[in-house]
Amino acid sequence: MLAPLHPDREHAGMNVLLRGACLLALGFTTACSHLQYDLGDPPFPISASPFRGEPGAGDRFVLHDKHVLWVHGLFGESQPDIQGQMMQNLIPCAGVADFRVSASSSFHDWLLTHLTLGFIRMKTVTVTGVRIRPTR
Repeated sequence: MLAPLHPDREHAGMNVLLRGACLLALGFTTACSHLQYDLGDPPFPISASPFRGEPGAGDRFVLHDKHVLWVHGLFGESQPDIQGQMMQNLIPCAGVADFRVSASSSFHDWLLTHLTLGFIRMKTVTVTGVRIRPTR
């Protein structure tokens, strides 16, 4: 049996079905956009607070890596090794201040994502902060 006809719509049931499908698609889209990174247990303190030491006691750093979602994350993901890059590029250090992690899409990331119809979703992960030099 069909839903009753309305003068401005064909079927009232189609409106409910379309609304439900849109909400479901929105839920799947937002669920796949959450990215989480683990620093593990680094041998130096890391803080998001701004650097308050003497001028010249710290060096600004920027690290880049790629995060790839395979088929919207359903077939896994390739996460960047943030801790490994920090250990390789920042040691020796007494700590890290003004620590920030951001994920964005460059033009090449956007192009690859759209050429593969979103089955391969790439993000560029940028880690910034201030490396505090060890005292001598």
